[in-house]
Amino acid sequence: MLVFSSIVALSVLFVQVLLFVPAAITQYQGSVQSMYATEQAKLSQALSITNNESLEFSAPLLNDALVGLVVLDSDQQLLLEMGETLGYELNAAEQQGSESIKSLKMELQTSTGSVTALGFFDTSRLWVASKSFVIFLMLVSLLVSVVAGLCSGWATIRYFISPVDSLTSSLRGSRESSEGQTPEPIDVDANEDLKLIAEEFNALIEEQRKSSRQVKVKQQYLEFAAHHDPLTHLPNRLMFENALNATVEDAISRNVQFAVFLVDLDNFKFFNDQYGHLVGDKMVAEVGNRLRTMMRDVDVVARLDGDEFVVIQKDVQDPSSAEEVAKRIMTVAASPYEYRGFTLKAAVSVGISNFPTDVHVSQDEKMLGEEIVNNAAVALQEAKSNGKNQYQLFTEKMRSKLTARIRLEQDLKLALQDKQFEVFYQPKINIHTRQCTGSEALVRWRHPVNGFVSPEAFVPVAEETGIIIELGEWILQTACNRTYELQQKGYENLNVAVNISAVQFTDGNLLPMVARTLEESNLKAGSLELEITESAVMHDPEEVISSLHELSKFGMRLAIDDFGTGYSSLAYLKRFPVNTLKIDRAFITDISSDNDDVAIVEAVLGLGKHFNMKVVAEGVEDEEQLNFLKSQGCDIAQGYFISKPLNSEQYLAWLERWPYGVQTSDSQAESQSLDEDIRKTGT
Repeated sequence: MLVFSSIVALSVLFVQVLLFVPAAITQYQGSVQSMYATEQAKLSQALSITNNESLEFSAPLLNDALVGLVVLDSDQQLLLEMGETLGYELNAAEQQGSESIKSLKMELQTSTGSVTALGFFDTSRLWVASKSFVIFLMLVSLLVSVVAGLCSGWATIRYFISPVDSLTSSLRGSRESSEGQTPEPIDVDANEDLKLIAEEFNALIEEQRKSSRQVKVKQQYLEFAAHHDPLTHLPNRLMFENALNATVEDAISRNVQFAVFLVDLDNFKFFNDQYGHLVGDKMVAEVGNRLRTMMRDVDVVARLDGDEFVVIQKDVQDPSSAEEVAKRIMTVAASPYEYRGFTLKAAVSVGISNFPTDVHVSQDEKMLGEEIVNNAAVALQEAKSNGKNQYQLFTEKMRSKLTARIRLEQDLKLALQDKQFEVFYQPKINIHTRQCTGSEALVRWRHPVNGFVSPEAFVPVAEETGIIIELGEWILQTACNRTYELQQKGYENLNVAVNISAVQFTDGNLLPMVARTLEESNLKAGSLELEITESAVMHDPEEVISSLHELSKFGMRLAIDDFGTGYSSLAYLKRFPVNTLKIDRAFITDISSDNDDVAIVEAVLGLGKHFNMKVVAEGVEDEEQLNFLKSQGCDIAQGYFISKPLNSEQYLAWLERWPYGVQTSDSQAESQSLDEDIRKTGT
């Protein structure tokens, strides 16, 4: 308020100054001009020129205003000089005067003629009068400004501050009395100027009440959505973790037991692909609803992700009773139901972990819940591995298996860093000429403590963890470099086959990686054959066909490994740009005595011939098998009868003693010690 009043006062003062300063200047200038006119008239009356041209005057010429006078005739001859003329000289320039004395040139008409007079006037009296007038106006302006400021302050208090304070006090009182709820409407007298504002506030308060009710509904929905699965309306992972931690604390404090069940639908991806995601979602919702219905209110049923559910059974009296609950879960989930003309039936696998028998109670309480769920996950994985559609109780053996799995994963990472892997080469020969056509590159892991680790043990882990991407690139680079070195030693027709994991195949970086490797190793694309398993080929046939064509256009050869062990579609097979089919060793082992194996081999050879593909027989272990394959038109053989997998040096030594035919007895004795080391690989 004080600032506003000061602004008003200063504004009024500034306006007044703008008005009276020009007025004071005008008044001063008018006074000076009036003085000039008066004195000029007096001089005209008082002065006269005689016949002898002498100057006469009838009255005193000088006074307080006119303090000096110089009179000149028409010829500019000095007739009179009197008073303060400021050192006037006849031939000098026109005098300018001083600060208080101003000069004025005048033409005077006398009774006898005109004369030129230069008068010197004292304006100090007029200047003092003008300053006094200005001071008076300033005092009046200040008074008016102060009065204007006080009036504006009073008006501000009277018509704005007081009503606003009253309205604010009413609003504050309404808010304080509401205790955090929507404020109550306020009452304002009808004669108050802010009644319209108060009514607007009351309208806003009413709107706020409506919005508050809507917000509460939305908050309740968001709270529910934040802790529940949108499809099944079961608790989600976040709510389950909170419930699990609370259950662990309660079980420890009351010394009771509980069980955790991880429930996973079997072959759900296939179900989705067959019926569509809408029907798949309906089945997930139905299974979730059945689980919630069969469990008690005190138990917890939640959906973790996709087709995976978790159940907490509280206050379990006997850990073995969890098996009965698991059986009920499987029975309830598997009951068929109708939906849009489909008869749907789910199969589930269940992993069970009991608290506290399956956890280390010495751990931090926050870690116990995580451990028991992990244990149930291990049991679920065991159930899946054993054929699905069953339940498994967690055991210490599974814990050891899990620990070994984790240790194996860690060792794999170290093995890559420490270069513990080696590439072995199993030679392949043309059955008809007995000439070596090349080899298959096989990875071997020489563990510093455990010795050779079987690929069957570490390759699946490498694929699951993604280590196979880096490892596969190293294998390809090593095999290409070694094959090029052997070609430079004179074995120009050698090629090399490298197994490609399904993970590498679907990674999207296979072709650039292979192209880069061939460029760096200088190996020709035609000397490289990429092998992919039949199951990997059929995982996504359309995508595979596109990728295979890209690889084939680059110039490298392609082979389907373990052909006959999967579920290849012949309709797809004719579209694959594949050069080679490899018959799995399982069909070669008993080929001499099993007519079924003979029929399968003959069928594969017929397919290969029809599609203009070469056929490689794996696992050839004796001359009889080799001769049979030759008689059936098989192209290439590979197996222990020819050679076991060899390291780089052994492979070169084998090539040097294999110009024709199988190994001699001497060479067999020479390589026996080498074969003993390789036997540990498990292949």
